[in-house]
Amino acid sequence: MPKVLKSDGALQWDEGPIALKCPERTWSSALLQASGRGGFVMKVVVVRGCSIMAGIAPADADISGAAFLRNVGHHICLYRLTWYGEGGIENRTVVGLPQNRLALGEKLHLRYVLKPQPELAVSLDGKSFTPVPAQLKHVDYVPCVSLCNGEVTVEIEHLGASQHDASEGRKLIPERLWQDRLF
Repeated sequence: MPKVLKSDGALQWDEGPIALKCPERTWSSALLQASGRGGFVMKVVVVRGCSIMAGIAPADADISGAAFLRNVGHHICLYRLTWYGEGGIENRTVVGLPQNRLALGEKLHLRYVLKPQPELAVSLDGKSFTPVPAQLKHVDYVPCVSLCNGEVTVEIEHLGASQHDASEGRKLIPERLWQDRLF
């Protein structure tokens, strides 16, 4: 069950699949717990909203103020499905995503994996992920949500250290079975 690690104070939430709510005309952010050693998949559903950002940020990030969004972590704006990132990256299109907003009830999947290189990728269907062209540092990133006058639900699926490479292992099973045969 995901938990809120840190919030800047204005955010309200319920446990379970986390339901985050923010009062009108107030930006608020939260860092969420992710204990998977190999990374995580964060699933975000817009319940009600205006400005909503979902992404990753260092676990020790200062999340106070709007400068947080421009200077710390990497975020996808659910209003225009554009990417904002560390170092002042603003409003960049992510190739492979439609150029419109996430509709109410639609789910955005953000996958963060640690190995072989840290990677952030996004998907609307949860199957075909598009990498975000970000230069990720080797730091402890956690899921992050920032919103203004909105409400989202968030689920987090933890990836094991090698879960991200599981498809490669599955491809080798028939070969291993053939090599281990006894006849």
